[in-house]
Amino acid sequence: MLTRRELMGATAAPLLASAQGKPNVVLIVSDDHHWQCMGAAGNPNISTPNLDSLARRGVMFTDGVISTPQCAPSRGILLSGQECYQHGLDSNRHTGFRSFNGATVVEQMRGGGYETNLVGKWHIDPTPKSCGFTSAPRWLKPASSDYIDPMLRHGLDATEDTKTPGHITGILTQSAVDVIAKARQPYLLWLTYNAPHTPWTASERFAKMYADRNAMLAPPAHPKPVPPDPRSLTAKKGAGKKGGKKGGAGGSRADGMFDWETYYAVISELDAGIGRVVEAVEKSGQWDNTLILFIGDNGYLCGSKGLNGKVFPWEESIRIPFLAAGGLVSRAGKSDAPVASIDVPATMLDYAGIRSSHKMTGSSFRGAIEGKRFARDASFASWNDGAVEALYAGYSVEPYRAARTSTAKYIVWESKKEALFDLRSDRFEQKNLAADAAHAGLLKQMKEKMRRRMRETSDPAIAWL
Repeated sequence: MLTRRELMGATAAPLLASAQGKPNVVLIVSDDHHWQCMGAAGNPNISTPNLDSLARRGVMFTDGVISTPQCAPSRGILLSGQECYQHGLDSNRHTGFRSFNGATVVEQMRGGGYETNLVGKWHIDPTPKSCGFTSAPRWLKPASSDYIDPMLRHGLDATEDTKTPGHITGILTQSAVDVIAKARQPYLLWLTYNAPHTPWTASERFAKMYADRNAMLAPPAHPKPVPPDPRSLTAKKGAGKKGGKKGGAGGSRADGMFDWETYYAVISELDAGIGRVVEAVEKSGQWDNTLILFIGDNGYLCGSKGLNGKVFPWEESIRIPFLAAGGLVSRAGKSDAPVASIDVPATMLDYAGIRSSHKMTGSSFRGAIEGKRFARDASFASWNDGAVEALYAGYSVEPYRAARTSTAKYIVWESKKEALFDLRSDRFEQKNLAADAAHAGLLKQMKEKMRRRMRETSDPAIAWL
């Protein structure tokens, strides 16, 4: 099998000649972003005018999910177009590809004539350069960072962290704006914010937007608070910093309830940064030739079932904000197509006119953007690492596979436990219907979707069924 470097050398020359006229692609990724923490998602308690504008001007995928709800494997999926159990980068303790030797989507776009730019959080072992980036003006190597004066790496070949003055959202936004202003077309901008990952710190003007309103702030579709699960309270609480409050214990306040005030403030500041990025695309004169994709790298439980963080198969963990916009998106509206983050690489290559160098597990959702039928009838999520070290939280999560449609979800765990939920009547996943004879037909349908997916992806977890 060709290595990534060999494959690039073999394919770059003929593709470079045909690069002219290709669209620009801007991928924006937020971090730990509850699916309903946008005004456009039906939440009147949060201010996100720029994301709401992208939703109005483009397509909002109301049922978008993350293929593996944790930071590092999520990024491995976006780079490879394969499930975490296929490429081996399956948790925050396995942050290098263990069974993937193909070309990343970035390498393939570079080989197709694209300038490839990274700004923001990285959090995996392969270097940006080895994954195909041609520039990386500001990037964050580890999982998280202080928001004020963060330690960032400056430049593609940087190996040391440098204290960088300012608020991290503003720093990353300015780097992205500079990339757009200087970019040669066609370009890929891979912009991965760390917001709203803990430890939260919002600038003062955003913190003031939500001060003393915490009791009113939970999204309408979020479950009512329950006593905190002890597993969600293992981290020490952070101290405050200038310019806002820092969340502790993955978002818990001193009373154990979720800190919506600070979480929303950090997201509103993120939204303002995204607005500047969109404005930069428009000012460059490239809006009509640009595809903008915005997703969360995973959801966030925000106290659901007494848990903070992510990883679990519950809706607040795997469901994410998912938008497609830009001048190439001509049909604005909402779509319930069962798209997932694993479909992003195939979609990027589709718009770039590049045939993938290897079989991707995801499917292009370009047709769904254009109002056509999507290739799949369900989305899938997986967790593959049952070790305590996979979470750095003092507890483990049992490996699982989940199949989801807009109306139902089926989950099977490594222990062969099963769950079935009717998402229309039980959106908070409180009543397991797997043993309910009245839903035997639905259980059979969802298991068959799962079985088919496992066969297609050579998933060893098929033994769990």
